[in-house]
Amino acid sequence: MEIDHIIQKANEGPSDIENGIAVCFECHAEIHSYNVNHPRGRKFHSEELRHHKEQWLTICASQPTIFATVQPFEAGVGPLQSLVDELEFNIAVSKHTARDVQGCLFMDDQFRRAIEQGAIAILKEDLKHALIEAYRVIGRANQHVLSIMHHEVESEAWARAVNRASTSIHDAKDHLVDAHDVLIEFVRSEG
Repeated sequence: MEIDHIIQKANEGPSDIENGIAVCFECHAEIHSYNVNHPRGRKFHSEELRHHKEQWLTICASQPTIFATVQPFEAGVGPLQSLVDELEFNIAVSKHTARDVQGCLFMDDQFRRAIEQGAIAILKEDLKHALIEAYRVIGRANQHVLSIMHHEVESEAWARAVNRASTSIHDAKDHLVDAHDVLIEFVRSEG
């Protein structure tokens, strides 16, 4: 759990207990990121957040036995943190462009998960664009790496496929680093 400002500091909200609300990591990263152009995600006004806080405190005071039944903890992170981890892996892959170290495909599972959960649609346009562009570029690179397998080794077509793959892998690096840096900045700014 983390503490968020009901009225954000950027909007001159105080940093006191009355203006604080407990939220999970995933909600904290997304709660103030509603995009009016894509009406998905979480859009809470300060009055709604205050109401949720009061409702939870009332439950805690009137039904303390709910804490006696401990639910098993599921170790997991939200889609945005998983995306950070995946981008870090993909940056490592992008550093290996030479023919003798090619073959490890870029991962996109967490990007797909973030899309399925609506976490991409609610992001600010610059961040969303950086992520989509990074994953577009790595999709192309994956196709080029896979195409190497369809050619006879040491043929002219194989050599062209290897060069295309090397170029695509190399070209992905800057896009991945940009997307990673913008996403890290976003996640930290929501804290």
